[in-house]
Amino acid sequence: MDFYLLLGIIAVGFAVPLLIQRHRLFGSAVTLFAVLLLTFIQSSSALATPFLGALGTPDSALKTPQQRQLDERLKLNPGGGQYSGVEYVQEDLNRSQTLSDREIQNTIKSEIQEDLVAMVSNGSVILSGTVKDRQTAQNIVEEVKAIPGVHEITFELGLKEKSNL
Repeated sequence: MDFYLLLGIIAVGFAVPLLIQRHRLFGSAVTLFAVLLLTFIQSSSALATPFLGALGTPDSALKTPQQRQLDERLKLNPGGGQYSGVEYVQEDLNRSQTLSDREIQNTIKSEIQEDLVAMVSNGSVILSGTVKDRQTAQNIVEEVKAIPGVHEITFELGLKEKSNL
């Protein structure tokens, strides 16, 4: 049980009997307030900012230029020195060849000339390191997504040249 829920139940359990004995209307108002407070606490995770919900959205779901721009803005930290996010590769059923994790890692090391660290597990790639700028980071993410066998990429890339959108 959530800590805040338990705390709210205990508070209501002690307060309601005391208040009902003194003032019935006031006690009803306090009880209603406590129920609303508990409801809000339980639903607060559902009220999370919608901008964070867009992070990691597949490219195919981003229809308008404004959605694409918001997605790119979310990948930059507030100072513009970090480009991070999660991207998914749309499955291509016509692709006949997929590479093993070791082959994916070797491809990333040999084809991408930046100083990056890549970890691969079951086609999921975690990429970290420092690159020149946001455009370079975007290109690297797209190159990794194009490797057969990659279905997801999580990236944390520092930017030598800060970027602003």
